[in-house]
Amino acid sequence: MMKYISLPIGLLAACLILAAGPSQAKKMPKVDICHFDADAGIFKKISVSGNAVQKHLDRHGDLLPGVDNGSGNLSLDDDCFGVLGPLTTGLYEFQSAGVVREYFLQLPSDYEVDAALVASALGDDDRKPLLIAFHGYTGSLNNWVGEGRSYDLIDEVGDGAIMVFPNALPNSQGDRAWNTDTDLQFFLDLIAELNARGLQYNQNKKYITGHSNGAGFVHEVACNYGDIERAAAPVAGNLTSTDCIGSAAIMITQGNNDPLVGVALVRAVAERYWVLYNGWDEGQSTVASNPACIDYSFPGELNSNYPVFWCEHSQGHSWPDYASATIWQFFSNLNEVEPTTEFPDGGGSERATPQRDATLTFRLKLPADINRPLTGAASLWAVSQIEEPACAAPVMILNSGFSLDGVVAAGQTSGPIEIPINLVLIELVYPVPSDWALSITVYVEGGSKPIPAPGVDHDAYIPVTIVGKNTPIIIDEPIEVTPADNPCDF
Repeated sequence: MMKYISLPIGLLAACLILAAGPSQAKKMPKVDICHFDADAGIFKKISVSGNAVQKHLDRHGDLLPGVDNGSGNLSLDDDCFGVLGPLTTGLYEFQSAGVVREYFLQLPSDYEVDAALVASALGDDDRKPLLIAFHGYTGSLNNWVGEGRSYDLIDEVGDGAIMVFPNALPNSQGDRAWNTDTDLQFFLDLIAELNARGLQYNQNKKYITGHSNGAGFVHEVACNYGDIERAAAPVAGNLTSTDCIGSAAIMITQGNNDPLVGVALVRAVAERYWVLYNGWDEGQSTVASNPACIDYSFPGELNSNYPVFWCEHSQGHSWPDYASATIWQFFSNLNEVEPTTEFPDGGGSERATPQRDATLTFRLKLPADINRPLTGAASLWAVSQIEEPACAAPVMILNSGFSLDGVVAAGQTSGPIEIPINLVLIELVYPVPSDWALSITVYVEGGSKPIPAPGVDHDAYIPVTIVGKNTPIIIDEPIEVTPADNPCDF
């Protein structure tokens, strides 16, 4: 028996579905659909077997013209070039990993919707950059847009770029926080969503910036997707990953009196990771075009397309008053280069990642009601963190991600867990021996990373003495973790 679906007037093709056996399904006629070409960022008309239509819709972001695909009707000409409705400045929703996500799209006043309808007619030189900005912990996209906005980035950039401001999901306490375990995929889904809507921007000029927790996420995106984005400008945040790919220009802005994110740790990431990763040399720098910054790159070098700027200020954990102008100037001055999976000349992860010079050995004791443990992290804090927890970032991250899945279960005490750690930066910045609070964080199923989800993820703080680099740390008593608190009352 054959069953037909009636589609709206203006369709380029009709979709024929057979409720029949496999042998009959092979005879289904071909159907014209709008196939999304991710590389070109446009839709193209293709013909596929009738029984392959749904696969294309599900897997490739393809669309049936004239049908509401969850984002509005696709209005196309015979060549399938088009966008979902006319794009306008405003709030949009889409699904990522089965969850509804939000972002605010700010289009320049001279953005040509009509030109976007014929995407093939536009070259990259005719398209504006794409700038994506990530809010801080407990914040939202409203920090960037609207009358009561906290940041002036939108005023500084003006019509110079297409801007996108996404929302993080709420954690267990209802506070929005960027979660590297899920939001790295969200970043890819967001780019795919913008492309699927037919947004016309320069694919070689994807820029990202963010503040606080959003800055930490920007570091992670720059590290994991250096083959997608052109440049990153985090403000008051830190990098935890070290296995990076691709090439990106980096501008780091950090307060030297930031009570939440220690300047010594972020400076070490700038000078001892990103500078080396991008092929430059530690300690060799000049004054940048903006006097608030130091430039570790030098014109004429093979890797001069990937500068590293360090911009230090005394305005605490804030988005400093010069940040928006300086960041936009940094982005605007970059040469246009195509994304690449290659490291910058003379750089890369192997050169930039410090060798682990010691080990930490301990046992974990988990409560019976904890969710399934996935990963753990070990960090050093001021000793006062044990008795008087403060809203702050750790002084030093010893190991940002060791596996706990299958190592220890709820209600159990683990055997000895030995992880590699790096103490050389502690010895360079602080006197040794010295006393610290050692934190062990257990990230669990349903939690959030890097900021632990209060009441869901677990942690513990214990005293420890650092003797020096190359000296193993051994904790004799089991470390009993409890539900993480939220000392930050924003």
